[in-house]
Amino acid sequence: MNPLRILDYAWHQAHSYRLHALPATFTYVIVRPVVWNEAQRPMPANFAGGVYPDQVRSNDYDLALLHLDQWCDTSNNLRATPYRLVEQITQGMPQVVIVHGTPDNAANRERMLRLMGDLPVVCNSAAAAVEWDGGEGLLDRYMLPQFRAIIHGYDVEEFWSEPLERRRREAVTICSGGDMSRRYHGLPLVERLKRDVPLTWYGARGDQPWMEDYHSYRAMLASALIYFSPTRRAPMPGARTEAMLSGCCVVSVPGHDVEEYIEHGETGFIVDTYEEARDTLGMLLRDPETAWRVGQAGREAARRFFHRDRFVEDWLEMLGEMGVCESGGGLI
Repeated sequence: MNPLRILDYAWHQAHSYRLHALPATFTYVIVRPVVWNEAQRPMPANFAGGVYPDQVRSNDYDLALLHLDQWCDTSNNLRATPYRLVEQITQGMPQVVIVHGTPDNAANRERMLRLMGDLPVVCNSAAAAVEWDGGEGLLDRYMLPQFRAIIHGYDVEEFWSEPLERRRREAVTICSGGDMSRRYHGLPLVERLKRDVPLTWYGARGDQPWMEDYHSYRAMLASALIYFSPTRRAPMPGARTEAMLSGCCVVSVPGHDVEEYIEHGETGFIVDTYEEARDTLGMLLRDPETAWRVGQAGREAARRFFHRDRFVEDWLEMLGEMGVCESGGGLI
């Protein structure tokens, strides 16, 4: 069985790393100075290198991946430039859009729908797929439902869990975003909580710098007692799943089907208000044994829910329906 030949480009490094679990070789269109940042994720073995836009030939690839988020919606938006370029040069091959966000409002959704056209679109949560479809039952060019969810999957053995005695008695969060995305990422809630709860905030806006490399990032999660996820709008944030896989006790605000993956009080905690978040984090910091027990139960749940084998199966099922490959991943 020959691997698929996928043409992609740099967008969201952690998401791209997970996509490389597919039985495929990946070539990246060079649209940015850095094609693969090895400080964020190690280069996968099936990364085939970069190609300039004028070197792309449709017969050389089986599929093109295109990336968007809700902030790509205006015609003069430079954020959408890679999408527009790669969409244009790959029109002679099957294309799939991955939308890494959710609509801001009805007008934003309509502009984004025009940008996507009739292309098939993968969303990161079922709730996101429902929001983008808007109850209209939209179909793509293959006469299939245009929006579908493929929930991320991991090599779960990449993440380890330190014993309780080696865990830092603190809550951590990874929360980024600029002025455009403050509420989307939950920055106001984190800023308020930091005044009342011992909360270590990693990222450009926080009090701790980002990790130097992937190992350091995983080691930080493996030795943290509690992880707080503040975003209601981001569909299935990867850091929350990675914290679960590392045995952190995850405290999350609701949104985007989190209730399907976290059983409140058993495999994590779901908090709806600032007061609930403050009180739950405080309780867990005072009771590390409970935090440890819930974190270990959450880890086992995450290892079941977010395995890369299911992720790969979901992708191959979609590509099989499109006629790109057989259901098992072989070329047709």
